[in-house]
Amino acid sequence: MMNRSEFLRLSSIGAVTLPVGLTKKTTGKPELIKPKRLKTGDKIAFTAPAGLLHDHRDFRRMREVMESLGLEVVFGEFVRERHGYFAGTDYQRALDLMRFFDDDSVDAIVAVRGGWGCARILPHLDYNVIKTNPKIYCGFSDNTTLHMAFNKHCGLITYHGPNGASEWTDITKSSFKKTLMDGEDVVYSSPKGFTVINPGIAKGRLMGGNLTILTTALGTDYQPDLTDAILFVEDIAEPPYKIDRMLTHLKRAKMLDNLRGFIFGQCTNCAEPRGANFTIEEVLNDHIKPLGIPAMIGKDIGHDPDNLTIPVGLQAELDSKTGTLRTLESTVA
Repeated sequence: MMNRSEFLRLSSIGAVTLPVGLTKKTTGKPELIKPKRLKTGDKIAFTAPAGLLHDHRDFRRMREVMESLGLEVVFGEFVRERHGYFAGTDYQRALDLMRFFDDDSVDAIVAVRGGWGCARILPHLDYNVIKTNPKIYCGFSDNTTLHMAFNKHCGLITYHGPNGASEWTDITKSSFKKTLMDGEDVVYSSPKGFTVINPGIAKGRLMGGNLTILTTALGTDYQPDLTDAILFVEDIAEPPYKIDRMLTHLKRAKMLDNLRGFIFGQCTNCAEPRGANFTIEEVLNDHIKPLGIPAMIGKDIGHDPDNLTIPVGLQAELDSKTGTLRTLESTVA
């Protein structure tokens, strides 16, 4: 039988193909796995599972940010590739990601950006390798696909947080460090202001990510189970009628029926078109307020410069009256 190192060597030259259809072989609900916390001297790997980076100065900046945290940096072999609007072919993007999960010297993986493309690499991922080599995976936007897939098929706690090409403001960097390196119970407050949809306190699993990507997961084998979850969502460049349409879709699919709480983070560049009759806040009130669950608008989650690192799948408590979200256990092992 071919060992893993030989498999990867042959894969790199196209002599074998990555496994296909592994999601169909996954049965039952896996136990949740926390990856180990990052510490000074650990190696963090950057991969590009979706869109390409247009400004290669971003690679230098993300290295500088990670090194300022005391981390060693490595980049994927294909991270600078260009294939249409993707960072390499589906095969190349999947191969970089699988190599990093299989590499014992790598302690965490961060996506360089979102865009589009994560769903296209899903058939090439080996969930057994990911499950037996659990490590931090961080990213947002299109990376919501991978958060949902890893959680459902591996039970892996992942982290909806900054991509490598993010702006890494003081708030973003501090949250990343507090969640992934300090790793204790974390409190996420809302210092910039927030809006209460329904006041109250809810406890449940943190689930969610980009609203558009979450909606496209319906009917697929990476559709998340939102039962007893605190759902958090964000989006970019989507006017109110599209937010309305997506929430209606989730409602009709009964995805909102058994939530414990709800957070709408940021909707960046989602300005209402001229003559619009509804604001996003009004749309959210229409859909979420009748649920009667604690709910709020305004967390630093999304495409704005300040972007919190949120553990997907972890138990947390939301106090929507005070705008506070806190984890109920350590965020990493």
